[in-house]
Amino acid sequence: MKRYTWGFVFITPMIRRTFRILPATGTTRERALWREGVRDWDSFLDRSEVIGMSERRKERCDVVLRAAQDCHSIGDCKGLASMLPRSELWRLYDDFKSKAAFLDIETDGLGPGCEVTVVGIHSLEGTRTFVSGEDLDSDSIEEALEGSSVVLTFNGSCFDIPVLTAAFPDLRLDIPHIDLRFAARRAGLSGGLKAIERNLGLSRGEGIADVDGFEAVRLWNNWRRRGCARSLDTLLEYNRADTENLPFVAEKVCSRLREMTLGDGDGKVC
Repeated sequence: MKRYTWGFVFITPMIRRTFRILPATGTTRERALWREGVRDWDSFLDRSEVIGMSERRKERCDVVLRAAQDCHSIGDCKGLASMLPRSELWRLYDDFKSKAAFLDIETDGLGPGCEVTVVGIHSLEGTRTFVSGEDLDSDSIEEALEGSSVVLTFNGSCFDIPVLTAAFPDLRLDIPHIDLRFAARRAGLSGGLKAIERNLGLSRGEGIADVDGFEAVRLWNNWRRRGCARSLDTLLEYNRADTENLPFVAEKVCSRLREMTLGDGDGKVC
C-alpha cells in the first residue's frame, strides 16, 4: 500500500490570515480585507484605521485579534476553535497538524446501538489500535489522545464521535474536531474516503482494497463467532489504513481549501 509521509512546509498559517473570528465578519468582508492589503492579524493591528470600519468597531476587533494572538502564542487550539464557525475549523490544520490525532472506529453493525469493536488513533508518534474485549476502554482512548490539539475524522461528526461517546459515556473528547468528509466536499472531493484517496492518487493494499463498512462488520463477526484470526487481522489492517491515510487527505483538502479561500477571483492567491 502506498503510504503517506507527513511533510511540513513553512507558510503563513491560515489561522493568522483568518478574519472570520471577528464579529459580523463573513466571507465577503474577509476577502475585502485581503484585497485592501490587510493580509493577516498583524497588518490589521498595525493599522490605525480600516476602510469601511468605524473607529469603535476597529477597537473591538483589535481586542478580539489580540486575544487570538494570545491563544496562538501558547498553542491554544481549543481557544482558537471557539472563535471560528464550525465549517472553518480546517483553518487550524496548518498550525496544529504536528499535534493532530486521526481517529476511526469499527462497529458490529451500522445502526443505532451498535457495539464499538475497534478504535484506531494515528499521530506522529505512530498508530494505536484498541480492540473490544482486549484493551478498548475510555481510559485507553483518552491516553492515546493525550497531548493532541485537534482530532480529525472522516464522517466522524455523523458516526464515529456520537457512536463512541454513546458507547463510553465517561469518555472526555474536549479537543477541536475537524470532519474531513465535509471539508473534502467543499474542496470538490465527493464520495467515501477510499474514493477520495483514489482521486488523490493514494492506493490501498490488495487485501483491503475492497473492504468497506459492511465487510468490516462481517470480519468482526467472523472473528468473534468463529475465532478466525485472519478476519481480525484484515479488519485491523483496514482500520489502520483508514487512520494512516487521513493525514494525506487532510493535507490535500486543507491545501485546496486554502487556495480556494485566498483566491482573488483571478485564480491568484492573495
